[in-house]
Amino acid sequence: MAEKINFQGSGFMFLYFSVFIAFLNSAINGYDNSLMSGIIIMDGFVGDFGDLSSDKNPAINGLLFSLIQLGAVTMFPFVGPINDKFGRRIGMQAGSALIVVGTILEISSKSIALYCIGRYCIGAGVCTAVTSAPTYVVEISHPVFRGRATAMYNSGWNVGAVPAGILLYALQKAGAKDSASWQIPCGLQAAWSGVVFVGCFFIPESPRWLVAAGKTDQARAFLVKYHASGDADHPIVTEQLKEIELAIETEASQNQGTYAALFNNRPNRLRSFVVIGVGFFSQAAGNWIAGYFQSQILPYFGITSTEDKLLLNIITSAISLLAALVGSSFVDKIGRRPYLLIGTFLYTFFFLALTILLAIYNQNEVTDTPKGPKEVGITAFVVLQLFGIAYAFCWTSINALYPVEVLSYSTRAKGMAMCQAFVNIANIIQSWILSYGLNAYKWKFFSFYVLFNAFALVMIYFYFPETKG
Repeated sequence: MAEKINFQGSGFMFLYFSVFIAFLNSAINGYDNSLMSGIIIMDGFVGDFGDLSSDKNPAINGLLFSLIQLGAVTMFPFVGPINDKFGRRIGMQAGSALIVVGTILEISSKSIALYCIGRYCIGAGVCTAVTSAPTYVVEISHPVFRGRATAMYNSGWNVGAVPAGILLYALQKAGAKDSASWQIPCGLQAAWSGVVFVGCFFIPESPRWLVAAGKTDQARAFLVKYHASGDADHPIVTEQLKEIELAIETEASQNQGTYAALFNNRPNRLRSFVVIGVGFFSQAAGNWIAGYFQSQILPYFGITSTEDKLLLNIITSAISLLAALVGSSFVDKIGRRPYLLIGTFLYTFFFLALTILLAIYNQNEVTDTPKGPKEVGITAFVVLQLFGIAYAFCWTSINALYPVEVLSYSTRAKGMAMCQAFVNIANIIQSWILSYGLNAYKWKFFSFYVLFNAFALVMIYFYFPETKG
C-alpha cells in the first residue's frame, strides 16, 4: 500500500519555491503596468521627456505603451521553439535577461528614443518569460493543487503592481523631482528579473519537457521526489509518467510539434479559437482603463492631484490583489466557465453604469473641469473600482489557467505562445485606440467597453467550454 503523500515535506517545500520563482514572472508584468501608469505623470519624468499623456501627446503616448507589446509580438515565433528545445527554465531565464537589458537602456536614456528601445526589449523579455512560466507551473504542480497554483500565478501581477505604486508615491511625497525619481523605480524592475534568472539555476525542469527530451529517468526522479514524497512505488508516479508519455507519442504520431498543429484538425482549430478569444477578451475588457491609463483618466472623476493619483494606484492595486487571491482560491470549486460568464456580464454592467454616471458628472462640461455633483464623480470612481475587483476575481484568476487547460498537452507551449501573441496584439490596438480615443472623446470613449464586453459575453456563452477536472 502506498504511503500517504506529505504535502509539507522537504520535496514539496522546494516544489512550492519553484512555483514561486515562476510566479515572479507575473509580478514583473504587474510591476511594469503600475510603473508606467505612475511615472508618466511624475515631475521628474515630465521634466526629462515632456508631458506624454494622451491629452497632450497621444502619438507618443500610444507608442510608449504599445512598444512593450510590439516587443512581445516579435518574439512570438521564437518563444515556443525555445521552450520546446531548451526547456521551460531557459525560457524564463532568456526572458529575464532581456528585461534586464531593457531596464539598463531605460535608466541610461537621455532621450525618449532610447527609452522606447528599452521598452521594446522589456516587451520581448516579458513575452518570453510569461509564456514559459505558466506552462512550467502547470507541468510541475501536483494534480491536487495544479488548478489553484496556476490560477494564483496571475495574481502575481498585482503582487508586482503594489510595491511599484508604493515606491512611486513615496518618491512623489518626498518631493523628488529629478531624474532619479523615475530611474530608481525603473531600475528596480531588473531586480525581479534577476531573482528569476538566478533562481532558475536551482529549480527542477518540467517532467513533461524531460520526457520529450528523452530524459525519462530524470522525469521519474522528479515525480518521485516532488509528487510522491520520495515513494518510488506510489501509483501517482506511474500514472503521471504514462500520461506524459502518451501525450508525447500522440504528438509524434500527429505531427503536433509545429505551429501548424494548432490548426491541423477541427478540435485543435476550436481550441485555438478559444485561446485567441482569451487573448482578446481578457485584455480589451476595460482593464487598461483601470490599469495603465488610470492616472490619465482620473481627472474625468474630479481627481487632479498627482499625489492623489499615485496613492489611488496603490489602493486599487492592493484591492485587486486581494480579489485575485480570493478568486483563485475558489476556481476549483466554482469552475472556469461560470467565472468567464459572470465576470463578463459584470464588466458590461459596470461600464454601462460608469458611462451614465460620467455623463451626469460631466453634463455641463465646457472645459476639462467637470461641473457635476462631486458625489456623482465619487460614485463613478467606486464603480470603476468594482470593475477592477470583478476583473481581478474572474479574469486574473483564470487568465493563465484556462488557455493551458483548453490546449492539448502536445500543443501547449506553442499554443501559449500564440495566446501571448494575441494578448499583445490586443494590447497594441488598445494602446493606440485609448491614446487617441481619450484625446478625442475623453470619458465618452468608455461606452466602447459596454459594446465589446456584451459581444464577448455572447462568444463565451456559445463557444467557451468548461475545463474543470
